[in-house]
Amino acid sequence: MDISKVTISCGKNDCPGVASLAQSHCPLCQAPVIKRYLRVVGAPQLNLTPQTLVGEGDRYWVTETPDILLDTKPALPPVLTETLPPAIESYLRLSPHLLHIPKVFGLLTPQEGWLLEYPSVALDETGYPRWPNLFMPLTEAWQTATPLQQLNWLMQIAALLPDFVDHGVVPSVYYLADWAVHGGIIQVQKLRFEPSQPLNLVRLGNLWAELLETVAPVIQPFCHRLQQGLSQGQIQDPQQLYGILRQGVLELGRSPLEYHYRLYTQTDAGPSRDHNEDACFPPPGKVYPDAPLAIVCDGIGGHEQGEVASAIAIEQLQTQLANLTDYPPDQTAQIQEKLAAAVLQANDVICDRNDQENRQDRNRMGTTVVMAWVNAPELYLTHVGDSRIYRITTTSCHQLTYDDDLGSREVRLGYALYKDALAYPGSGALVQALGMNPSHSLHPTVTSLVLDQDAIYLLCSDGLSDDGQVEGHWAAEIAPLIQGEKDLTQVGDRLIEIANTKNGHDNSTIALLQVKVQGEVPETPIPYPKLTQLQPTFVQPKAHPPAATQMSRLRGRKTTMSPNRLLLILAGGLCLLGVGSLLWQRWQREPLGSSPTTRPPTINPVPITDVTEDPPTVTVPAGEPEETTLPLSKNQIFQLQGNRSLTAYATPEAIATTTADPLLILGGSILRVEQINGDNQVMLKLCQKGDQSTPPSRKLLTEGNNAWVALADLEGQLTPDFTVPPVNPCVSSALE
Repeated sequence: MDISKVTISCGKNDCPGVASLAQSHCPLCQAPVIKRYLRVVGAPQLNLTPQTLVGEGDRYWVTETPDILLDTKPALPPVLTETLPPAIESYLRLSPHLLHIPKVFGLLTPQEGWLLEYPSVALDETGYPRWPNLFMPLTEAWQTATPLQQLNWLMQIAALLPDFVDHGVVPSVYYLADWAVHGGIIQVQKLRFEPSQPLNLVRLGNLWAELLETVAPVIQPFCHRLQQGLSQGQIQDPQQLYGILRQGVLELGRSPLEYHYRLYTQTDAGPSRDHNEDACFPPPGKVYPDAPLAIVCDGIGGHEQGEVASAIAIEQLQTQLANLTDYPPDQTAQIQEKLAAAVLQANDVICDRNDQENRQDRNRMGTTVVMAWVNAPELYLTHVGDSRIYRITTTSCHQLTYDDDLGSREVRLGYALYKDALAYPGSGALVQALGMNPSHSLHPTVTSLVLDQDAIYLLCSDGLSDDGQVEGHWAAEIAPLIQGEKDLTQVGDRLIEIANTKNGHDNSTIALLQVKVQGEVPETPIPYPKLTQLQPTFVQPKAHPPAATQMSRLRGRKTTMSPNRLLLILAGGLCLLGVGSLLWQRWQREPLGSSPTTRPPTINPVPITDVTEDPPTVTVPAGEPEETTLPLSKNQIFQLQGNRSLTAYATPEAIATTTADPLLILGGSILRVEQINGDNQVMLKLCQKGDQSTPPSRKLLTEGNNAWVALADLEGQLTPDFTVPPVNPCVSSALE
C-alpha cells in the first residue's frame, strides 16, 4: 500500500473519523491525529515487507525501514500477554529513565514481535518520520553539536550505566548504532539483554574514541584525557565517569554562554468544579523575567482542604528555598538535598495540620508538587505525585517526571506493560503525596538536566496532562513559542483552554518556563579535573521503588499470575492493611479566594494555624513581573484620536524588524484589545475604521481584522473620555 493511501483512524473511541497521514486533525471531531510509530524487536523471523499492512486486523503499516511500523488504529488497545520475558522486563524496570528508554507498547501478534513506543517522533509535512530509523543517529548529530551538547550527551549515557548493569543490558552500551539524539536528549533505540556480561569501561573508551577525536578545540584536551583515562583503566566506575563529564559541563557553563528565562503561570477551576484546589508560584497571570523558581501543586481530599494543603506547600517551599542561590552549581548533592528537605518540611507541616484536626484516611488533606529551579547551566526538577513536567523543543516533547501512581508502579516493578496498567481501575491512584504520611515514608524525586539549547519547560497538574493532551497539542500550541511565532501568555492561556475544553473534569494549572541559551564557544580549553577532587555528584533516577515503602513490602511476585490479578491483590491488600490513604481520589473543590498579590515586598508566611482558604503571601523570586504602562485590558474598547494614525504589523515579531510590511490604522478608528503579551505588545481588532484621510501608498488594516502594535506606541493616542457606541457589530459583540 502506497503511503498516500494510508489512513489513520481517529484516536477517540467514539469517533468514526479517518484521516490521511498528512492531516493533523480528525476531519470529524478535530482531535489531533495520533501518528504513533513503533519499532519491532524480538522477531527476526517475521521478515516484514515494506508498504504492507500487518498485525491483527491489518493494523500496522510497514514503513520503508522494515522494523518501523505505523499504528493505523491508535484507539485500539495493543495485543497483550500475561507472560513477560526477562528481556522485556528490563524495559519496564528501566522505565523511570523515561527520557531515554522506550516503552513497551505491546505485541505485534499474540505469538511474537514486541513493539516499542517513543515519547515523540519528528515528522515532516507529510506525517512521515524525518529520519528513516525515527531519530538522528548519535554519530551524525555529533558532527554539528556544540561542545556543551557533546559532553552533556556523554554524561547522559554515563548516568544510565549503573542501572544498565543492574538490569542486564550492558551490551546496549557497545552498539553506537543503537544510540540516537532526539530534541537534544540521548535516545536508546532498543536494549540488548545479556545479564551475564559485565561493564567494561576500557571497551567503552575504545568505542567512544571516534567521537572524542572529533570535537571543538575548547574540549579537545579534556576529551583526550577522558579517552585515555577510560582506555588505560584509570576511570574505574560509572560514578567517576559521570563526575568527570559533569565537571566538564559545568566548566563550559561558566563560559560566555548567557541564559535568559521567562516564566508565566496560570490556574483555573475548570468548567466542572466550583472551586480550585490547585496552586502555583509565582502568582498566576503574570510574566516574570529571570524568575528561577516555578511550583505547581494539586490539592487533594477532605472537602475544602485540598486548597489549604497546596497553599501550605507553596508557602513552605518558597520560604525554605529562599537562600538556594547560595549554593554554587558544582554542589549538586547539597542542592538536591536542600530541595528534597524543603519538600519533606512541607510534608511535615501538612501532616501536623491533619493530625491536629484528627483527619484520617481519605479525609486527610494533601497535595502533589512539581518544582523547577534554574541554576545555570542546569535545571533542577523535584516532584511528588502525578503532576508533571515536560520539556518541549521544536522537534520533541519529553515527559521529565515519572508519575507516583499505582499504574506506573506496576510498570517499574516489571508486573505489567504501561497500556495494561492504565486500563485497570484504580491505576491512577497515588502512592504518595505531601501530607498523607510522615516524611520517613515520602520519597521525593530530585533530578537535574543541562540547559544546552532553547526549550520550553511545562509544569502542569493532571487537569491538563490527562488523556494525552500535552502529547497531542505540543507541536501546534507550544513549539511555535520557541520560534517566536507565539508569545508566552498566549500559549499559557491556550493550554488552560485546552484543559477546560478537552478534559474539563478537574482544576488545571500551568507554569511555562521559556529558556534561551545564547553566546559563543570560549577559546580557552577547559581543564580536566583531578579524580581525587571530584564532588559527590552522581544522583540518578531510581529504577525501582524505595524498598522501605509500604507498597514494596506488600507482596512478592508469582510469575504465573497476570498483571491484572496482581493489581487486584495489591488493591485488596492495601485496604486490609489500612493504608487506604494511598488510594485517595480527587474530591470536590472550592475557590482559593482572593487572588495572590503580584509582588509583596517581603516574605510574610502565614502561620500554619491561621491558614484558611486564601493562599499565603509569598515573595516572587526575581524581578518585577512585566507590567503594561497603560490601563488596557482584554476586550477593552477605545478610539484613536482623530488626527493620530497608528502603525501596526501582522505579527508581534514583525514589530522589531525593519523589513516587515506595516499596516496603517487611521485616526478616529475604534479598536478592541484582543490580547496583551509579555513583551508589552498588543493585538488589536479594528471594529470601525476612522475617517482620517488616507496617505498614498499605505496599506490599511481593514475592519474585522487583527494587527499588533507596541504598547508604548499607544501613549497619547487614545481619545479621552471615549463612550462606546453600541451600533458597531464588533463593539456590540464585545459588550455582550
